Amino acid sequence: MSSKIVGVIILALVVILGVAILLPIIFGYAAYLQSSTASIETKTITVTSTVPSYTKTVTVIYNVGNVSNDASIIFQLASPSVVQVTVYDKNYQQLALGSGFIYDNEGHVITNEHVVEGGTYFIIMTYDNEMFEAKLIGKDSYADLAVLKAELPEKYPPLKLAETIKIGEPVYAIGSPFGLTGSITSGIVSQVNRTGITYVPMLQTDAAINPGNSGGPLINSRGEVVGVATAGIEKSVAEGVGFAVPSTIVKRIVPELIAKGFYKHPYIGIYGEYLDPIIASSYGLPKDITSGFIITQIVRNSPAERSGLKTKDVIIAIDNYPIKKDPDLNYLMAYKYSPGDKVVITVIRDGKIVNISLTLAERP
Repeated sequence: MSSKIVGVIILALVVILGVAILLPIIFGYAAYLQSSTASIETKTITVTSTVPSYTKTVTVIYNVGNVSNDASIIFQLASPSVVQVTVYDKNYQQLALGSGFIYDNEGHVITNEHVVEGGTYFIIMTYDNEMFEAKLIGKDSYADLAVLKAELPEKYPPLKLAETIKIGEPVYAIGSPFGLTGSITSGIVSQVNRTGITYVPMLQTDAAINPGNSGGPLINSRGEVVGVATAGIEKSVAEGVGFAVPSTIVKRIVPELIAKGFYKHPYIGIYGEYLDPIIASSYGLPKDITSGFIITQIVRNSPAERSGLKTKDVIIAIDNYPIKKDPDLNYLMAYKYSPGDKVVITVIRDGKIVNISLTLAERP
């Protein structure tokens, strides 16, 4: 066999061997690229004002799934809109230190009522350490909300209030816990419509909320405010339990605080408790009554007294809304009704269903 033929055979073997080695690598790498590209999802976050005429936006595109990147992007977007609130009394003594966020391009800042309570002078400090004197525009102790106003430059954009709130969605609390300006913590929305903290139903979150966070925003992964941080429970009692006024409540109340300085909550004028089969039996109620709200006290000169409601009446509906468990009554008063609204309250009285017409008053 000639040397040329031998050379061709050797070259052919080298090519075949090379292809056998390289093809799996090439196809494997291509498959890897395809799978990695398919797994990368992008999301756009846009922070805009709640005022339609305000057009300035901040937009960032990032990869979904990178949690640390999500938090850093949220902080980058939101921190120019989050402020520290310092409150002084008439003698220039510091009363409180809290947080807040910019609501619109008119310089309105949302915070908690308990932060500004008793205050005469207010200072707003921005993320870049600029300070502005503010005045109190309105407050509502029942929802623990307050609005301040300052002459703020346009470089501090407002935050948008979320339209919806989902249980389990990631959230980030930004504020000044213990005066540590510009701190961010993360968690999820643990639950909604919690009562017992304020008159209105609250959000529950496991994002750390400490003294000084009060009034700051709780922000979702889209850069929208889902709540106003208002209270945290001490770790000696419970861990990972904090509360915030939901954005859906803020949307109802804050415009009224800006326009009038106050918000009118509806009022029936009753005290009582929600029933379960055991509690119902303790009141001697029929066995078929296992839920509802039993009236144990009626406030004098209230709509309840004027309408003819009685103690031991069991409320089972208001208009077409069933009343079964906490927080059904508070939820309706917070979201559906206003003072002056006429409602029909359906009760069980002495085993019979009775409809009571009632006009809601303003909560005193």
